Amino acid sequence: MAKVREFGIGFENLHTREFVAHARRAEELGFGTFWIPEDPFYRGAFTVASAIACSTSKVKIGLGVVNPFLRHPALTAMEFAALDEACNGRAILGIGAGLRDWIEGRLKIPYTQPTTAMRETIEIIRRFFRGEEVTYPGRVFQTERIKLSFKPVRTEIPIYLGVLGPKNCEMTGKVADGLLLSVMSSPVYVKFAMEHVRRGLAKSGRDARDFSVGAYIFSSIAEDERVARDRIRPIVAIMISLMAPQPNTPIFAAAGLPAETIVKFGESFAQGKVPADMVTDEMIDTFTIAGSPSRCRENLARLIEAGVTAPVFFEVPGMPPQQTMDDACRHLMPHFT
Repeated sequence: MAKVREFGIGFENLHTREFVAHARRAEELGFGTFWIPEDPFYRGAFTVASAIACSTSKVKIGLGVVNPFLRHPALTAMEFAALDEACNGRAILGIGAGLRDWIEGRLKIPYTQPTTAMRETIEIIRRFFRGEEVTYPGRVFQTERIKLSFKPVRTEIPIYLGVLGPKNCEMTGKVADGLLLSVMSSPVYVKFAMEHVRRGLAKSGRDARDFSVGAYIFSSIAEDERVARDRIRPIVAIMISLMAPQPNTPIFAAAGLPAETIVKFGESFAQGKVPADMVTDEMIDTFTIAGSPSRCRENLARLIEAGVTAPVFFEVPGMPPQQTMDDACRHLMPHFT
């Protein structure tokens, strides 16, 4: 079996106190990183992460991901410096531009040059942490003589990008410390993304062995394969439906999912239905890890062989968080470490 650097766990739709309890449990079970997304309009990731920071001692705390359009890079730097102080240097900063439909369509915030916005965010934040007074005449962000009023725990922090397309994957290899792949990443898509990441790494002269590749993974494990696979169909249907406004997204195009199929999911979803009956067994095997323990190990191995170095088992609606962690620890983690 292929090896991994560490395993992560991620949850989004929990009460804040439940986040803390599950982070403690994840630490006890040996997970390397506890990831907290920040999608509109869930709980604020910095608040949740700070609660976890004060209640754990070893597990790393990943923000996956913070949106540059919702927080100015200077504000993100301030927030992250305080979080890193609270957890004594255990935090990982993930940055991602998110969906135009949410940022511009619903929040009415201009979705201006997302690739540039992410790159400028990284540049400004790195300069902040190095103690510089930052004057930055960027194309998206501008600053004039700003500086942190305290010394951060670390002058160099790990920054990951949550991106999808080839241009952004290449930029990730050039300027970031890691890539955080979305749920529904198939082995063929991981290979596609890594081709472009390696181009960026080569341009920056950095060693790929120092670069981390995380991926959010929907997992459902049971001896009864039908049970395992049926309980993951609804979330697969929802994720495909949510991408209907962008049916040619690389994450599905690389896996060969036709745009017209994605549009049909979206049309059904718009009518108030969760089209779980449209999710085929092939889709489940392509986009998730679901089934018997042996089948799940085989599917995880394919992701790792494609380039994932840090799998992150992510919340599946309807499955108890404790079960997600326990199943991963029992059936998967011992075979890849």
